[in-house]
Amino acid sequence: MPVRLDLSKAQKKEDTHVQYLPCKIDFCGNAEIDKHFSASVSEGQEGAGMDGRLRGHPLNGEKMSVPKGYTGVVLREAQMSVAAEGGQVMKGLALFDNFIYWNWDRQPSRSDKYQQALDWLEVASVIHGTDD
Repeated sequence: MPVRLDLSKAQKKEDTHVQYLPCKIDFCGNAEIDKHFSASVSEGQEGAGMDGRLRGHPLNGEKMSVPKGYTGVVLREAQMSVAAEGGQVMKGLALFDNFIYWNWDRQPSRSDKYQQALDWLEVASVIHGTDD
């Protein structure tokens, strides 16, 4: 089944705070994130990253940037009536250029699979890029 991206209304907003959490949350709807999560986030010691808690569990975080030449997009699956016409449709809600990456039991590091995937984007651009 094809997937189509609709980015016509996605905009970069100053109040967009993207958090990459190491969990799956089976909830679809509005949540008071500032009340339950962001308020418990505190800056760690110099160079130590960030500390937070989610439902009482400690988190270790680090602010990361989207690789140069790329843009992060927050997506939401379109309603079925729209998607049924031609496959799955994902609508862009917001654009971002940085986010906070969290781990449960250790500080984020270059050995994390997610960070290695971002590193691969840079390697791939060198391998497949053109000389300017």
